[in-house]
Amino acid sequence: MIDRTLAACLPGLHEAQERLETGNILAAGLGDELGIATRDHGDGLWQVRCASAPNHHAGNQVMGMRAEHLARLPAFTAFADEAACALYLRWPGPTADDDVAKPLAEHGFGLHVLEAWMAAPIASLAVDAAAHDIREVDSEAATRDFATAFTGGWQIKAELQRVALAAMAPWPGPAAWRRYVAYVDGEPAGEALLTQIGEVAYLAEAATVPGFRKRGIQRALIARRIADARASGATTVFGAVQYGDQSWANMRALGLREEFLTVGFKREARTSPR
Repeated sequence: MIDRTLAACLPGLHEAQERLETGNILAAGLGDELGIATRDHGDGLWQVRCASAPNHHAGNQVMGMRAEHLARLPAFTAFADEAACALYLRWPGPTADDDVAKPLAEHGFGLHVLEAWMAAPIASLAVDAAAHDIREVDSEAATRDFATAFTGGWQIKAELQRVALAAMAPWPGPAAWRRYVAYVDGEPAGEALLTQIGEVAYLAEAATVPGFRKRGIQRALIARRIADARASGATTVFGAVQYGDQSWANMRALGLREEFLTVGFKREARTSPR
């Protein structure tokens, strides 16, 4: 277990990462091409939509939700409906009582996912050397490999490879934002990000190309990032995963544990409010 005050900040750190990714894509001049639009609703609420990928979770969500924001659901859904996009939101707790569930249901939201926020003091983790060829991105060629693994792992349309590569070019951004590629027989097979904010390390954005799955690549990527975070002075490591999935199992196998759970809701795409 980690400090409870720090644990409560983990979803905010995760959402800050996703906002940074969106900002980098927009800074690369790709917003119009991808149909990305954002809206700052104030009071910590921020929303993004992506017309070219209307069901993509990270590209169609509202961040910063709290109970007092439920009355503003019509504004969120209207912004999504303008581009016929789905809308995702995270509720900060493993359960949603009637005062929460009823307004969400009335506005078309249904249960989507149960998220586990996995964390551990980094000194408590005994991490073996990576069993695969894991390399940190440090060149233009490695950036292209990262893009190949990213688009393949997340099964992004081939025609968006160029867009993905352009969007990822500025991703190193802060010195603490690091990218990794796993190789199998010289082929890019998986990718992952490591974000470090002070003494907190975030295991983010990991995926494996389908043809290379079930070979322990993600576990190796987790192990490498933990080792590098420790060497960079991190004292806490965390990641957000779907409860019960393979990423959850990999993190548990390496010593991370559930700090708390959150519930994700989804509203299907529609062209006008109902």
